[in-house]
Amino acid sequence: MSTTPLLPKRDLAPESDDKDGSVAMSEQAFNRPVDAEAEIELLACETHMPRELVRAVYSSERAKLERTARIKTYIPVLVHRHVKALLREGRRA
Repeated sequence: MSTTPLLPKRDLAPESDDKDGSVAMSEQAFNRPVDAEAEIELLACETHMPRELVRAVYSSERAKLERTARIKTYIPVLVHRHVKALLREGRRA
């Protein structure tokens, strides 16, 4: 049995350890698209908000994090979480 890394994968084609090509459910939950447009589309679907609004919030928050983050590796994950939270909060207000 091979071991898989504990960090989330950032590509669309997850590696498979099984001969039949299946991927463990825990791995599927962490796969995220790499490019910004795919990320914006994903956030729009998850939050049921217009893409234009998601794109504006995403761009703004990504720019803020790019300027202030000391560890750049985590920016995609942090942006996704923060934008999703902002959009959900805005929908409730």
